[in-house]
Amino acid sequence: MNYYECNGIAPSTSTAAANVILRRETSYTESNVNWLLYLMYARRDFKYCKLIIEEYLKRNYDMEYLYFVQGLIAREEGKMTDALKSFQNAIELNSKKSEYFKEVAKTLYKMGRLKQSLDVFLKAETLLENPDSELYYFIGDLLVKRIGQPRAGPKEAKEYILRGIQNGKHIESYKKLAEIYLSEDDLPKAIEVLENSLQLNPEDPNTLTQIGILYLTIGATQNAFTKLLDALNIEAKYSKALVALGAILQSKNDIDGALNKYKLLSDLDQEGSEIWSNIGLCFYKKQKLVAAIACLKKAVWISPLNFNALYNLGYVLLKAQQFASAFHVLATAVSIKNNHAECLMLLGACLRFLHDRQGAYVAFERSTMQPDALKNPLIYLNFAIFCHEEGKYQQSRMYLSNVIKMSESMTISTEYIEAAQTLSGLLPPEEKKIEEVEPAVLLPPQQDSVKEDTEQSTAEYTAGSTARSTVEIVQADINPSSISKFEQEEDSAEVHKAMKVPEESSDDGDLV
Repeated sequence: MNYYECNGIAPSTSTAAANVILRRETSYTESNVNWLLYLMYARRDFKYCKLIIEEYLKRNYDMEYLYFVQGLIAREEGKMTDALKSFQNAIELNSKKSEYFKEVAKTLYKMGRLKQSLDVFLKAETLLENPDSELYYFIGDLLVKRIGQPRAGPKEAKEYILRGIQNGKHIESYKKLAEIYLSEDDLPKAIEVLENSLQLNPEDPNTLTQIGILYLTIGATQNAFTKLLDALNIEAKYSKALVALGAILQSKNDIDGALNKYKLLSDLDQEGSEIWSNIGLCFYKKQKLVAAIACLKKAVWISPLNFNALYNLGYVLLKAQQFASAFHVLATAVSIKNNHAECLMLLGACLRFLHDRQGAYVAFERSTMQPDALKNPLIYLNFAIFCHEEGKYQQSRMYLSNVIKMSESMTISTEYIEAAQTLSGLLPPEEKKIEEVEPAVLLPPQQDSVKEDTEQSTAEYTAGSTARSTVEIVQADINPSSISKFEQEEDSAEVHKAMKVPEESSDDGDLV
């Protein structure tokens, strides 16, 4: 008699061993066959499992369990219809076991038949003898997707997910609950849930990175930095953590540190548009305009409809005095987002340099009509300067008064205030004209692809001579939706959604 030792490793001659065992006259008891079948399935030795199932179905040994394992194998091999047939055979033999219904529902879920899947999951719930955290998770997940109206909804989904967490250590339930809290904009709760999930898997770089991005969103920069470093300690080249950490350093004007993080990305050429936009902004900060334009062009090439990349490229081209190229890029950006006040302002500045006075006037005027113009006095200041150039002193005086009123309710850069005061001194009294001065249009600070809140740029306005403006890209905070699409976006945002790096914002640029 031949004996086969079980050492935890599937033998290379498992099929031959199976044939020997199956030829043996001494039959196994049902429990022994089930044990052997489970062991081979756990080893993923499906060929051996099929031989055992085929042989013992002929002998009518515990056909219920044999059909069940047969269905599991068929589903693993992608044969969904065969899996459903096997599970149905098991249910015909025992219609009181919830596990069989749950596996049918999971198969329907993988097939995309979500409504039927939810119905079967709910049927399995009625047959439960003990709480099943996996079952509760799937029901909650389907309810989040609003399958099975009118019962579906976040409230019911949250109840099932919480039951799954309370009745078992199911890490996917923690992630789904955090996703629900994120959809409700309850970031502290989402962070708390993800922190709890680390107790089950403390070395998950993806969860650590997601927590770091959420901390960054609520302004807890130090906590975010710590979590991202923990993720990199586990996996030194984890791309999401490197991008987020680089964006933080970039927002703190540590340009060399940010570039060093981006260089560690293993597949930099395969990274998204936001990464290249951020790298372009880093080179811009180092006054390397050619390198900045090259990186931003690559960002636009990767994602031609990425507004932040287009905005940043247009801004840098404008600073490099490539006005024709800047016009084409900014015009494309405006066609994507035609209510973006700062982009319209840049387009007006570009047209002014191209001597299209009428087009510049229309672009400046439209920029002041957008809702977000109320957040940026530079828009009104630039239009006031342009109206002064055109001899429309009354209109210039009106927009200049808007800048002065905004300075009373918000903090405005001293350069802006000085420019406004200088322009005010140049404006003639009512119905009185004096020698005109040709002030230049001020440019906004660059917008980072991380956040749309930007700091103010510096501007110089010299009385009695042509006014000049000097604008710096101001790097904003990181935007989590832009990271993931933290799968915000996964999205976007959007964490988004993956995660974004510094593209310039309406004024400067946006970090992602």
